[in-house]
Amino acid sequence: MASDSEKSPLLSSQPNEISPPSSCGKVSGRRSSLFNLVLANVVVCILTVATAIFSPVMSQYVYHRISLQVFGNDTRAENFSTLAPCFQNTSDPGYVLQETAQIQSSEKLSMFTVASSGIAVLSNVILGTYSDFIGRKFLYVLCMTGNVLRTVVTVIIIHWDLNIDYFFLAMGLYGLCGGSWSFTLASCAYTADNTPPQQSRSLWMAVIESVTGLSTALTSLAVGYFIQATGYFYPSLTSALVIGLGVLVVVLFMEETCPRQQSSCITPCQGLRNIGSVYVFQGTRLKRGLIWLGLLIFLFSIINNSSGSNLDTLFEMNLPFCWSPEKMGLFSTVTYLVKNLVGVFIVKGLQFCMTDEVVAVVATLSAIGGDLMWGFAKNDFMLYAGVPVVGLVGFAATPIIRGIMSKMAPQSKQGALFASLALVEASCSTFGTPLFNSIYQGTVTYWRGAVFIAMGAMHLAALALYLIFIPLFRKEQRQVQESRNIQTSTS
Repeated sequence: MASDSEKSPLLSSQPNEISPPSSCGKVSGRRSSLFNLVLANVVVCILTVATAIFSPVMSQYVYHRISLQVFGNDTRAENFSTLAPCFQNTSDPGYVLQETAQIQSSEKLSMFTVASSGIAVLSNVILGTYSDFIGRKFLYVLCMTGNVLRTVVTVIIIHWDLNIDYFFLAMGLYGLCGGSWSFTLASCAYTADNTPPQQSRSLWMAVIESVTGLSTALTSLAVGYFIQATGYFYPSLTSALVIGLGVLVVVLFMEETCPRQQSSCITPCQGLRNIGSVYVFQGTRLKRGLIWLGLLIFLFSIINNSSGSNLDTLFEMNLPFCWSPEKMGLFSTVTYLVKNLVGVFIVKGLQFCMTDEVVAVVATLSAIGGDLMWGFAKNDFMLYAGVPVVGLVGFAATPIIRGIMSKMAPQSKQGALFASLALVEASCSTFGTPLFNSIYQGTVTYWRGAVFIAMGAMHLAALALYLIFIPLFRKEQRQVQESRNIQTSTS
């Protein structure tokens, strides 16, 4: 017989907890609101294109400016327009300067990331749970406005050749509006509003990841040539205009799936309580334990994505690859196309014969293999064999655990749940970026790929947690089914 705790209602309320409006979500039965889902992914595509333009511009521009400072009066610095220095002769004095520029660039990019993610940790705590009360469109518009502000400040820095420390202002504004973490929160909450809590929810969250990858792929090759041909100003300006287009699409065409309730007004403390209630107050002990386990799995799955993007660029620009912007763009295009054209169909095929949690284990193993290939890469072939081949379905590890956790949370708490995930993601960026950058700085002179082995260790930790999670999750699902059967027989 089930214990009293196992019979406790999932939506048990607490004295100081404010319940969100029950009107969130547009799903009836098993049918997904297809138009809303497609439009949400169009918005994802627009913002991803803008970000895929902005990210290499910022990383390469910072490296370019620091290289000019490090090389000083060296006449070879005159050739550093958009091509980064890459001396392969270790006896060349430029080689030592090149390593210095790599280390300083890594430090500076890490500081910029921490500046944005540190602020975003605080802003996302409030924004996510508030989206359950004041709507999803507000969250979309706010985080995309932050992207616009970040890019506009970057355009000004590049155009007037200002001190690169002004990037702290750009990244601070970005973090204040929630950053990419808030956008992911909005996209996932909106997807949860428009899908039933079966495997289709996990699939649509994987579709978000796939659309992100495809949009990045279609942009990366072009932006490499764009930077090489025009420098850094026009690509950054283009990024700002594309994000502006995305804001208009949200305002004019997106349907609100969580209408604002005039009587719903909560304080920040009540917002924090709503987030905490998902993990502390609601459901059986087993369900709460599973939510916590899921959160840890998510942490170890996301920390590489949140912390390692700038290191990929520096790694490719350094020995033994010495890639130009065009080659980096080509690699990104091939990688994302293969992962998201082939990988997403493999994930869908796996879901026909496996449960979500088993698919997540396969994806995590794939991610570990991809990290190992990068860690030991000595030539271009090994890089191309890493993510596009060995790590083909590794991208699915994060969206699937998001989907699993979403199923375990009530519909009225989706914003609060994804706020907690955004909080973890921003925290991973805040603390993981310095961690991985320090590893890269400490090993860049003798084993540049060591940082990717450390990233693989994070996925290995997630895999170990899955071995605990899966049997407990299946036990909880059996209990839920037995409870439903009892209710059906007594009704």
